[in-house]
Amino acid sequence: MRYCVQVFSVFSEKMFEISLGGTIWNLCDAVLIFGGFSMSREEQKQSKPAKKKAPKKQAASPQKQMTKRPNPRRPRGTGGKMVAEIVISVALVAFVGYQGFHMYHSLQPISQGTDGMELTSDMSEAATEPQNVYENVSVSNEDVHAGDLILVNANTAYVEENPSEIVSIYDHKTDNYHVSGTETSLRQQAVDALNQMLDAFYVATGHQDMIVISGYRTNAQQQELYDEDLQATGEQTSTRVALPGHSEHESGYSLDFSLYEDGVQSDYDGTGEYAWINENCSHYGYVLRYTEDKQDTTGIQAEPWHYRYVGQPHAAYMQENNVCLEEYLTLLKNYSADVPLSITNWDGEIYQVYYVAADTAADSTYVMVPPDKKYTISGNNSDGFIVTVDTGEVQSGEAAASEASGAADNHAVDSAADSAADVSGETAPDAEADAAQ
Repeated sequence: MRYCVQVFSVFSEKMFEISLGGTIWNLCDAVLIFGGFSMSREEQKQSKPAKKKAPKKQAASPQKQMTKRPNPRRPRGTGGKMVAEIVISVALVAFVGYQGFHMYHSLQPISQGTDGMELTSDMSEAATEPQNVYENVSVSNEDVHAGDLILVNANTAYVEENPSEIVSIYDHKTDNYHVSGTETSLRQQAVDALNQMLDAFYVATGHQDMIVISGYRTNAQQQELYDEDLQATGEQTSTRVALPGHSEHESGYSLDFSLYEDGVQSDYDGTGEYAWINENCSHYGYVLRYTEDKQDTTGIQAEPWHYRYVGQPHAAYMQENNVCLEEYLTLLKNYSADVPLSITNWDGEIYQVYYVAADTAADSTYVMVPPDKKYTISGNNSDGFIVTVDTGEVQSGEAAASEASGAADNHAVDSAADSAADVSGETAPDAEADAAQ
């Protein structure tokens, strides 16, 4: 028993530092010291070998012998042992109960959404704010020159990217517009958006006289056009045709419109009923690239026929805020994954857009993206990447109603496209006839 008491006393000193436990065990220690001291004195006395005593002489008087008889007494230390055992028992019960209570509460179910931590009133308000979670994806620095948002102008040359994405417009077009030849091409996503836009234009106006006269150009084709313009004007440089290697047409994201009706081609100026194109092209990811009020920024004279595909929601933001591509890409450098630019698209869908600088010290760049949302990454053709995140959220109210209306319009467009030949009695013009234009 003494050994157990000593071990338990040492264990208690090491394991219990809380105020309640410390108080109980300090009391135990005091009792143990007293009890242990008493026990040691008694046990030491009992452990000594008994000494032989010489027989005493019997007293002469019986009365005197009776008065000297010793009274029975308890061994010293017995009371201390009993008190120590009682206190230790109480302490053990308290200790087991205390540990059991905390063990029970540690096994209680943890409510989801708080990461196992009960929120205080101060923390609750902060926790209600949405927290963006990101992961890193490695992007080759060569991809800085690829994507819907690459800038190609007099100061930023085009770096040829995957030519396999460039397809013939004629092979993929619908029946509601014309194309100048079978070799007139664009990138696939630009063709898809073009089809949707001109089908919707036909539903809105009944016109099928739009013709795409120019799309993707090789560097050699651009050089030929540039030389022809210099020869016609006698100037050293051209403000109407971009330098070879610096034309958006070489990217496969730009096109030029004209009008074609009854075998006659005429200029497109985007006025009258054709103003619908300028007003709605952003719904399909297109922008009117060169306007008169942005000539100082773009370096190109106004071209009402030239449209550039940049994708959604960028086209909607650029049109709504009257910024050209140069201005838009500069603006995006103010936004990061921590503080993205929030854009509500024309259909109410909410996007987050931000810029990530390219890691020039390496061959690739780690770009932060959300693991649970749709996103795209485009280079800006100079020094970084633009991340566009579809949050999956839709603005309530009028924007939501607009989205529903847009879905209905798309359904009507699809139906009209399927039956266009039956309604108008026309089919797509022969490729050779278009090529003659």
